[in-house]
Amino acid sequence: MVRASYWFALCFTLVLSGCRTSERVIARADGVIVTERELRERLWQRYGSVTVMELLREELVELEAQRQGVIVSDDEVRQALKRFNLPDKNENRRKVRSDLLLEKLASKMVEVTEAEARQYYKQNVHLYEQPEMVRLRDITLESKENAEAIWKALRLRKGENFIELARHFSTNPVTRQRDGEMGLIPVNDLHPKLQSVVKRLKVGEFSEPIEISGEWVIVKLEERIPPKRSSYEEVREKIIAQLKQQKIWQLKLELPERIFKRSKIQILDPSLKD
Repeated sequence: MVRASYWFALCFTLVLSGCRTSERVIARADGVIVTERELRERLWQRYGSVTVMELLREELVELEAQRQGVIVSDDEVRQALKRFNLPDKNENRRKVRSDLLLEKLASKMVEVTEAEARQYYKQNVHLYEQPEMVRLRDITLESKENAEAIWKALRLRKGENFIELARHFSTNPVTRQRDGEMGLIPVNDLHPKLQSVVKRLKVGEFSEPIEISGEWVIVKLEERIPPKRSSYEEVREKIIAQLKQQKIWQLKLELPERIFKRSKIQILDPSLKD
């Protein structure tokens, strides 16, 4: 969708040149023509009022920023253009500058109270709970006979040869390349059969062969991390920053209209009045 401001800019340009090119033919089809004047009038009628209001809002935000000592540097604009991968063009610079001004203004106007932060923590405490985690190695085999043979070999050396056997005999192509390493996994994410087995293992112990989806798996428990809940004090700063950013986003949407409504607006051209 083409922005109204683009059309207004085009219309304004055409108005400036209208005194000498108003009847210039800009399109032709089957004997009919469209003149520059017709285009200018159509754009003005369709987009003029909306775009003037948009421009007024931007100028009023700029004025409010000046009143409150809020400044956006050219370097900040360039960095934002780069961050959002936008071409360094006048329209983009204007829009980015306006957005940065709004963000800085909103940031000055919002605050998060201790009560709000504590309430958020209480209502979302599950976000700060880390489940029980385990680090496992596995040896996966295609048959029960092979699994039992590997299990016996493990028992003979009390599991000290787990890495070697995983590297040479496991049929799991992913973990085999990592000597059976499965990584750190939440216990609740494991297959139900593995969950019940792993919960009984101590660090350094390995399981008997377990049949899962037609394959046989032996797992060794390398590490167990108990479940943990972060206290409010541990996550307080993070919560406050998050809530403040949410308020800033909301205020950025509302602020231009707030400033506009408290301003004395005069539309001097009758053709731009609703």
